[in-house]
Amino acid sequence: MRTSISDLPNYREACRRAAGDEAAFAGFRRDPDYSWVVSEAIPHEARDFYEMLERRGFDFDFFERVRDLDQVGGPHLVAYARAGSVSPQTMRYVKVLSDLETLFGSLDGKSIVEIGVGFGGQCAVLARRHRLARYTLVDLPEPLMVARRYLESLAIDNVAFAVLEELSPPVRHDLVISTYGLSEVARRFQVEYVNRVLRWAGAGYLLWNSEQMKQVRDWHSHLYGSDAIYVDEMLALLPEARCLGPEWLAVGEREYGTRLMVWGTR
Repeated sequence: MRTSISDLPNYREACRRAAGDEAAFAGFRRDPDYSWVVSEAIPHEARDFYEMLERRGFDFDFFERVRDLDQVGGPHLVAYARAGSVSPQTMRYVKVLSDLETLFGSLDGKSIVEIGVGFGGQCAVLARRHRLARYTLVDLPEPLMVARRYLESLAIDNVAFAVLEELSPPVRHDLVISTYGLSEVARRFQVEYVNRVLRWAGAGYLLWNSEQMKQVRDWHSHLYGSDAIYVDEMLALLPEARCLGPEWLAVGEREYGTRLMVWGTR
């Protein structure tokens, strides 16, 4: 049974290629079968994320600490005035970092779990900024293979890798992160994540793709036998969670109807 809209044979095979073949790994971030799911096509080339960081007074010297992240996988780079040349994906990861620091304070010593991990870029960015106790990446087996190779190539430590079935409460995490991934999973697995992970996390940061998922509601229901969980229902399942206002979202995110749910903020 397919677990999500990204659970596709071509994508999973692209992940296997990248994890197992040196040439494929060197350019995996531009592989069409891979980037169909983990897309380089960030709206506005992530310049809206950059502008938000500018408004917040973010220290752009930090980009020197993540410059090497874009030396892996052959991504498309964009030149930003104060950040230099980085991939739009990395710019988005740094904006999420800024959100997390604003909402939750220092992440030093924290245990973090991320659901839907791409190639591990968010983990790498956070690890270059904070001394994390543990970072657990949760996804399908093949994306985890890519993330493992990517993070090992950057010498990122204190990481663990798990599929959903390996997560058993009452393992507690200080923070759970999901940037779109959980909102695009079939309902059955969304419920499993709520019961196995979200309810046991002290804090949460979930970017939710409800409006886009509603546009494929009939297809989703036909494929999975039920509708997805949208924002209002997820808020009911997580009584401590709330949605933040649009000022927390970049222009491209607002254009797509993205919502940001959080709990456990300082």
